[in-house]
Amino acid sequence: MALSGGGIRAAVFHLGVLRRLADEGLLESVSAISTVSGGSLITAAVMSQCGMRWPTSGEYLGSVYPELRRRITAADLFSLKSLGWSGLAEFKFALIQSRAGILATMLERVWGVSGCLADLPDVPEWLINATCIDTGKNWRFSKREMGDWTFGRHYAPDVRISVAAAASAAVPYAIGAMPLALPATGWWETDPATRRQTRPKPPPKTRVRLWDGGAYDNMGLEALTKPGRGLRSCNFLICSDASGPLRTCGESSVAALLRGSLSGPRLFDVAGDQIRALRSRILIADIAAGTVEGVLLRMGNSVRAVDVKSGAARPVSFYEAFQTDEQAELALRHPTDLKAPSEAQFDMLARHGFEIADATLTTYVPARFPQSSAWGILT
Repeated sequence: MALSGGGIRAAVFHLGVLRRLADEGLLESVSAISTVSGGSLITAAVMSQCGMRWPTSGEYLGSVYPELRRRITAADLFSLKSLGWSGLAEFKFALIQSRAGILATMLERVWGVSGCLADLPDVPEWLINATCIDTGKNWRFSKREMGDWTFGRHYAPDVRISVAAAASAAVPYAIGAMPLALPATGWWETDPATRRQTRPKPPPKTRVRLWDGGAYDNMGLEALTKPGRGLRSCNFLICSDASGPLRTCGESSVAALLRGSLSGPRLFDVAGDQIRALRSRILIADIAAGTVEGVLLRMGNSVRAVDVKSGAARPVSFYEAFQTDEQAELALRHPTDLKAPSEAQFDMLARHGFEIADATLTTYVPARFPQSSAWGILT
């Protein structure tokens, strides 16, 4: 699975996608997860709820999903409101110098994120993606590795999960870079093609600054597949893309920040939108060519839109059981922020993830996913 960025909107959408898989008893089949930003935040919460394990399908439906719904709708994860006067006094200069560090702390307090990378399970392999400002490359955290191919890789990372997830979500300027102190030894130069160690390499710095993984690849695909080369660590890919639309040109980034949106300068938005579009096209081309077996779940599509694109002909009454086209668009337009959604908003976003996963999987890979599940059955 590749779980994209997109703040709370993405986090809850991905929960709905996972709920669709759990409904068919398929969470046990997940072998690798590559996450960015909102995808990293919610995966950290899921793992923590299960005591550093990936949940079984039954655990997810019975306890993990309901508890995360309660936590996510109860309080903002990152906002001036969530900090309160006591928080403003506690963090003081960190609000200017290290907001990413505050996000890590709030992940632990509000969402119950705990543990270190070394505590993670071996299966599924969880790959947490950030962007290294110093090298411009994809900095990746996992249970037994961190680094990038330019800087070097370290194979015993002593990093809290909250820190790695917050680094993955450290939106440029809105949250700002996560400073990460590095061990002085244990670094290796690796072959960029094979990832094999070639020779010891002293780190060029004792500290790096990490930005949101979405600055490099908001879909988290690079850790699981290369264009034209097939898949790594799995035989089927589900890419859940909850990226939002390009921000309205007339609104300044300052105005967006004041209303709580995690938005950088428009140049970053335009570049990110183009990178996502290109990666989407490459993935679809690989799927069409048979190089990759998998699906791309796109937020904002309705079940009707999935059918129109696939050429399926159904009576108009069929769509009455699903979200309308307008509701799908409303979900897509949910702000990219870390504020607590209302219970109604949460259910809308999660249902959207569930329905798009169900419609896409049963339409394009019916041999693997032959049965369609209605959201109403679960609620």
